[in-house]
Amino acid sequence: MWEERFAELSAVGARQGGLITAAQVGRLGVDRSALTRFVDSALLVELDWAVYRFAWSSAGPRYAYPQAAWLALLPELYRWERPRSAVEDAVLSHESACRLHGLGSVPSPLMTFTSPEALDAPRATKIHLGRLAPDDVTVVEGVAVTTPHRTVVDLATDWTDHGDLRRILMDAVLRDLVDLRAIHADLVPLAGRHGFPDGGGEFVAYFLPDLDPAALSPRNRRGHALLTRPERVAAVRPAVARIISEAGAAHDPDETLSRDIAAEIIARIG
Repeated sequence: MWEERFAELSAVGARQGGLITAAQVGRLGVDRSALTRFVDSALLVELDWAVYRFAWSSAGPRYAYPQAAWLALLPELYRWERPRSAVEDAVLSHESACRLHGLGSVPSPLMTFTSPEALDAPRATKIHLGRLAPDDVTVVEGVAVTTPHRTVVDLATDWTDHGDLRRILMDAVLRDLVDLRAIHADLVPLAGRHGFPDGGGEFVAYFLPDLDPAALSPRNRRGHALLTRPERVAAVRPAVARIISEAGAAHDPDETLSRDIAAEIIARIG
């Protein structure tokens, strides 16, 4: 008989990354004593927040705990009963998103989410009320999480220590998880109030003081040149635009092609 009950639980867990909540177990008609037996038999392992991981699950702690905390926000609902769109539900964010992406080492005892609606936060869980755009969210090993770009902007907005931001930005830029120019553009409005420079060269020197441009991806190598040596890029750009025109290349109305080629030249020659 217990095998049938456990098979029912497993069928739910298979659709939830190998996890199930105590409330969901109750919905399936499995009483507390049976749940205790499954735990005592090591068929289930309680992670936290009355959420259990099946012994057969291959999910490691880095991904299982965020998933468990997410399920615990609405423990009675199965995963497939939650909103289909991630932006309509709670999304892992801030320091917790950093841990999931492997950026820096921001200390935080809390599991942090951003949600469009107020939710009761379980123990050791923090909810930021706010609506995310679809481009602000990605999925990592089944966990809906803010993108590295949005995560950096959120942390800067939330007054994260600048030393921590430096380590986070360095990791994100070196791993090409963010576009350096786009990050600079989105952080500039915060510069005056939060006490960091907004000029491209000064921004890079402040947040990425030991950055070796040669270690960057092509897009961030170009971005680094545009931020730190804009005058040199501007000086080369007219000649590049002329060559593009003489070569009969497609029209470049916003001049991004000539800008990027000029930036690439400056990045390569140093």
